[in-house]
Amino acid sequence: MEAPVRIEIDRGALGLAWEDGTTSSIPAAALRTACPCAGCRAGAPFTGHPTIESARIVGDYAVGIVFGPDGHATGIFSYDLLRSLAAES
Repeated sequence: MEAPVRIEIDRGALGLAWEDGTTSSIPAAALRTACPCAGCRAGAPFTGHPTIESARIVGDYAVGIVFGPDGHATGIFSYDLLRSLAAES
C-alpha cells in the first residue's frame, strides 16, 4: 500500500502527493459519495454540496475526513481507496 507524502485540504477537494511522485485531487462530492462507513454503505442519504472541513491521519493506512455541512465524520478512507478514487477523478 502506497502512502501519500502530503495531504492538502481545500473545502472543495482533498489534494494528495504520493510516494511515486504523482499528485491527485479528489473532489469533496466524490469522497462523500464513496464514503465507506456503515451508514453510507447502507444507503444513508446526504443533502447539500459536501465540503471538507478537516482531515486526520488514521494509523498508517488511512485518512479520516469530516464533511460539511452535515458534520459527517465516520468514514475512514484507506490509502488504497483514495488512490482508486484519484484514478477515477
